[in-house]
Amino acid sequence: MKKATMLLSVVLVLSGIGAAGVPVTTHAATKAAKTVKSTKITKTTKSVTATKTSAAWKVVKTKKYPTDPAFYVKKTASRYMWNSSHTKKLHNLKNYPKTTWYLSKSVELKLGKKAGIYYQVANNTGKVSGLVYRNYLTKGNNPKDVLANSSEVKSYGGGLAAIKSVREAATLQADILALFPGTILNRTYSAAARNDLNAGVNNSAKYSKTDRNAKAVGIFSPYNWISTTSKTNYTKLITSKLEAQGYTATKRSKYKGYQIGIYATPHGYASNYHKWVSGYGSFGIYLVPTSDAKLG
Repeated sequence: MKKATMLLSVVLVLSGIGAAGVPVTTHAATKAAKTVKSTKITKTTKSVTATKTSAAWKVVKTKKYPTDPAFYVKKTASRYMWNSSHTKKLHNLKNYPKTTWYLSKSVELKLGKKAGIYYQVANNTGKVSGLVYRNYLTKGNNPKDVLANSSEVKSYGGGLAAIKSVREAATLQADILALFPGTILNRTYSAAARNDLNAGVNNSAKYSKTDRNAKAVGIFSPYNWISTTSKTNYTKLITSKLEAQGYTATKRSKYKGYQIGIYATPHGYASNYHKWVSGYGSFGIYLVPTSDAKLG
């Protein structure tokens, strides 16, 4: 009998029905389960509250800047770029130490008693943009921005319009180069083509030595040569104009191995890239036999 009683006690303890002589009732188990469930709900609610976005700021006044003046962040501390309603941080500007920011408009924002003037800025590609508190920005190009401070950009007048001009001129140059298969692009002759195309318009510069080279072939379009739109296919346009001057595909292929200089006028040449200019697409081309060429 004594052995039976001891055996029953061991079974009860091992089965979890009792521990240290205290039984775990169904009521207690249910209460514990509710406590755990309640704790989980509380934690979830707390997490949602922590990630809730702040209230949107009210726009009081805006001012546009059509010339897109340049700014940069002078200090390396954390400075944030916000979305248009100032409810979400988009970027930490300390991660863009070499970037020049271009201003499109200023926005005066207000939230309760808080108020401030923010600048709507973007990098030179427009892919990174948002609102930045005005006092975080210093006017001018970022000294570490190689492109913004390059001589090529400065030759177009500097600023965002000039950067767009440089990029578009490079695209047009590539379009023309593709029409002269096997030729070798020459920077010196490209500069000469630009100089002579512009000199033909305003006579402000002398024609280059390339133009006076008896072995050089020069192909130029009039400056105000044709009206274009955003739908103009430049490759088709330039091909038709070359063929009109006798430079068919067969003739162009005979210049394989020549040094070639190319310049074509981009939209933004007149300094304000928001407006197209009549000289867009006008071109100058020099072809020089490599054996008689100045390489560069």
